[in-house]
Amino acid sequence: MEHSILATFLLLILISIAILSVHAIPNQDVSYMKFVDSAKDLPVEEEYEYIVIGGGTAGCPLAATLSSKFSVLLLERGSDPNTYPFVLNEQGLSYVFVEEDDGQNPIQRFISEDGVENIRGRVLGGSSMVNAGFYSRAHREFFETAGVHWDMEMVEKAYQWVEETVVSRPNLSAWQSAFRSSLLEGGVSPNNGFDLRHRVGTKIGGSIFDEKGNRHGAVELLNKADPKNLKVAIQATVERIIFNG
Repeated sequence: MEHSILATFLLLILISIAILSVHAIPNQDVSYMKFVDSAKDLPVEEEYEYIVIGGGTAGCPLAATLSSKFSVLLLERGSDPNTYPFVLNEQGLSYVFVEEDDGQNPIQRFISEDGVENIRGRVLGGSSMVNAGFYSRAHREFFETAGVHWDMEMVEKAYQWVEETVVSRPNLSAWQSAFRSSLLEGGVSPNNGFDLRHRVGTKIGGSIFDEKGNRHGAVELLNKADPKNLKVAIQATVERIIFNG
């Protein structure tokens, strides 16, 4: 359980470039759908040991982890990604730039505090379902200077827990291959090849798109959950939290 809790944090190192698509994934593992319901179908009153607000890049693996020992309710304001097939593979980049934010679709437009226009996910799986993730493990220096004790053996297991589900070796496009060559010619060396570790030089990192261009976002980490202990409610907006006792 500890390594999958760590994975909740480690998955946040996905570095994103917005990409959407227009086709559904034919081989996507949607086992998680067996415990996904609309919020309007939830009982008026029900008890859980943990309630996770936000079924995104952190919320999905956190809920899956907790379900191994506790009853968990995961609340997500958006819909499940299968409602919007264009988020399920890497084609259709133009959707990010032309799709209007109607308050329901998986793209929420916002302006950051420093005035930069941006988007974030409004869908189960969060921004991992609307961004193209370049995946790389954190530099070891991060763990050494974080001010907390890290069990590096557990960190390694946590990385593996995430990577076996959402990370693939990408097929480089022509422009990506040319860019890699230009980096090497410009002296950004050595050539590390394909490597998920943080390395000095040039490397091919991981991708959340597999070799066929299918997206594997954080939502698929819900497949690791204990279905007896997890309930996922979509289209659930949390307006307030009341603490009693």
